[in-house]
Amino acid sequence: MVTTSCGMCYGTCTVNVRVEDGVVVGIEGVPDSPQGYGNICAKGLSSLMMLYDPSRLNYPLLRTNPEKGIGVDPGWKRISWNEAMDLLTSKLGECLKKDPRGLYTVGSPTFPAERAFNVLCFRKAFGTPNYYTGGGGLHCGNGAHMIGGIYHASWSVIPDFKYCNMAIYWGCSKGHGAGHAANVAAKQAADAKARGMRLIVFDPFLSTQASTAEEWVPIKAGTDAAAALAMANLLLSEYSAYDKEYIKWKTNGPYLVAPDGLYRRDKKSGVPLVWNIIDKKVEPFNSENVKDCALEGEFDVDGTKCTPSFQLLRNHLKKYTPEHASEICGVSASTLRRIAKDFGEEARIGSTISIDGKTLPYRPVASIYFRGSQGHYNQAWDCMSLVLLNHLVGSADVPGGALAFGPPVHLGYPGTGRLKYSVEPDKDGLLVAKNWPYAHLPYPPPEPKDPPERLDLQDMFYIPTYTTIMAWDNNEELWQKFKIPYRPDVMISFATNQIMSVGNPKTLMKNFLQKFGFIASFNIYSTEFEESAADLVLPDACYLERYSSATTFPTVGVSCHGTGLGEWIWAIRQPVIKPMYERRPMIDVILELSERLGLRDRYIEAAREWVNRAYGGDLDFKKVLDPKEKLNFERMLDIIMKDRFGPDKGLDYFKEHGYLKWDKRVEEVYWRAFNDVRVPVYLEWIIRAGRKSRAIAEKYGVPDLVDWSAHNALPEWRPCPTHTEKNPEYDLEAFYWRSALHTYSMTMQNPWLNEVSQNDPYTYTIQLNTETANRKGVKEGDLVWLENSKGSKAKGRVHITDGIRPDHVAIAANAGHWSKGMPIAKDKGVFFNELIEIDKEHTCPVSLGQDICVKVKLYKDGGDRSG
Repeated sequence: MVTTSCGMCYGTCTVNVRVEDGVVVGIEGVPDSPQGYGNICAKGLSSLMMLYDPSRLNYPLLRTNPEKGIGVDPGWKRISWNEAMDLLTSKLGECLKKDPRGLYTVGSPTFPAERAFNVLCFRKAFGTPNYYTGGGGLHCGNGAHMIGGIYHASWSVIPDFKYCNMAIYWGCSKGHGAGHAANVAAKQAADAKARGMRLIVFDPFLSTQASTAEEWVPIKAGTDAAAALAMANLLLSEYSAYDKEYIKWKTNGPYLVAPDGLYRRDKKSGVPLVWNIIDKKVEPFNSENVKDCALEGEFDVDGTKCTPSFQLLRNHLKKYTPEHASEICGVSASTLRRIAKDFGEEARIGSTISIDGKTLPYRPVASIYFRGSQGHYNQAWDCMSLVLLNHLVGSADVPGGALAFGPPVHLGYPGTGRLKYSVEPDKDGLLVAKNWPYAHLPYPPPEPKDPPERLDLQDMFYIPTYTTIMAWDNNEELWQKFKIPYRPDVMISFATNQIMSVGNPKTLMKNFLQKFGFIASFNIYSTEFEESAADLVLPDACYLERYSSATTFPTVGVSCHGTGLGEWIWAIRQPVIKPMYERRPMIDVILELSERLGLRDRYIEAAREWVNRAYGGDLDFKKVLDPKEKLNFERMLDIIMKDRFGPDKGLDYFKEHGYLKWDKRVEEVYWRAFNDVRVPVYLEWIIRAGRKSRAIAEKYGVPDLVDWSAHNALPEWRPCPTHTEKNPEYDLEAFYWRSALHTYSMTMQNPWLNEVSQNDPYTYTIQLNTETANRKGVKEGDLVWLENSKGSKAKGRVHITDGIRPDHVAIAANAGHWSKGMPIAKDKGVFFNELIEIDKEHTCPVSLGQDICVKVKLYKDGGDRSG
């Protein structure tokens, strides 16, 4: 029996793998592990079918057909590893000599620790700024993670299931079989429901979470912000259900704002000013003299009338009446009023609770969001609107409220004091995350580059982690105008299928992938991406054949440690059998490439930076590794673990035990009460940062790069292209959802999961409302087309249900494979992403994430296209 961490999604449950005579015969949960509590899902159980899949890549393959494109036969030719390494070293060496920025690196978010060492560290060592995750980040990351980082120093939020009494879900599935730390959250959610927690789900589709909720609210897709802002308005102006003390001392609500929209600052210290109610004068917000401060009113500061930001928010929200929001979102005004009132009352503002001798605010309500609510044109402000509800009633990172994943504060492993990280305020008192897995923090904003250096122009903005600009039709024009001196040259991809995960594959291929001179992909299958675009395919080891440093840390990343009171866990991933055939873990290849290219020391430095940022501490590999010592991943893991946990708990300890656990502290889980940090109810810094980015765009002759009017300080609802479509022929709003049976596009090839999916009426079909089906003459099982206004189409069989709005149509994501290298997955399900356009019109102007809903017409296969 070998203990390791499941790698079939980013839930990373601890598993015991039974091996007999060198053959894996079973996989089961580990009851003692807090990462799963002994439970694993169908994906984990089925992973031995992936291990032994005869369609797996086993040898390096070289493309012999010079033509690339969707459906083009690559003409694979088997080559040796020596040939593959010589070719890859040569191509990378040429790129390094010409301009290292020509290297584009891509890595799957399913394996965050592996991605860090395989891709992020190598990218840094090589000297390229260019990186993305494919659709994984563009569809669910930019808006949700940005807001999670700004308001909770975390990737996302989840209810404090132990104490929460009322949770509102907006397009998310926390605790219902999908998403982060899935099995941990599922147990916690089930226990909360048994205890009596009330769940209300806003979703156009009767999803798994909606089907188990006390109330399903079938809202129009992309309108969550309108509903939430109306509820916020009711809390402030009609029900007076807001936590004044929290807003005074834990937000920037009292900061005085001048007519230009910016803070009025102290002339000496430069920090924002507040109005001292007791002394009746302005003072720096952090002055010890300020015992009480104003949230409302108008105050004279050196002859200028200034207003507290909370007052500006309150005034701004008044236009979002329940009646107005109802017209937008399709939810009755009375429903919005009732839910807002219940939320405010159940928040129990002013109440406290004692836990382990600590008296804490008790706010047992949570407003929770994720990909479904953020996959829209207005995603940055959509997510801010949803999280704002928590901060108005003070239910952020306190018992019963909305908790940061992880959480983002760890006071150190008890035996060593290492693995320590926390949060801190910046000079304006606002929350800064210190444990963050990506290149720039969500706040404070990085200084935009002039001119930008990245091909996706991400570095001239202040919020996005990724953008799709590198695949827009006018990308070459933009690169020329911004004087970017290099072009795409070499791509290295780890475990991604960009062709299926980003958007319209023809657009991505034509505008982006075909511009590369050489593409190398590490994967376990020859997917649509390899067949369409790759020149060299290298057979990666799957999770049962390789090591990973830590599958549950960093806590705020997509590795997704379980949240709430309980135990911390550091778990590793280790090979349960040796890689079969000629499969090799990508990290072994990357370390060899680093040596071959003369990047050894730069790789070590990049790994040091990432480890210290992600795991806390000041580890220096150079002090431990001999300068002549060949890079070895097991050796690096041993150094990391001994540094964090002590000399007796190196890699050998974790090989034997699989994980290490210890108790969480109240100060870590409910960290906000113990840290003097604030969050913005008024995002003044977005005005300042937006002006800088806009000035760069105007300087280089691209004044309309994005809609700069969205770069303001207060949340608002803005329509998506689906809401402004004028042609009545396109009468259905199409969106996709995540099936708990699958992870991205990687699991449809698994025969067990495929069988379950075929027996499920939803996973491989198009969900259409009964009323709509009758109106269009469509019957159960009919083969139909969905077509958008640009002529892009997707085909699938219909499942008729009352569990979806009549004006919407839903599809489970990332099915519909056509690759010959995935014969079981081939022709199963619907390829929704064919309908997603990759352009400015479908890009959030603030976060630069993708709008992934689309207006379509529906017609039978071979029938009248007018629908």
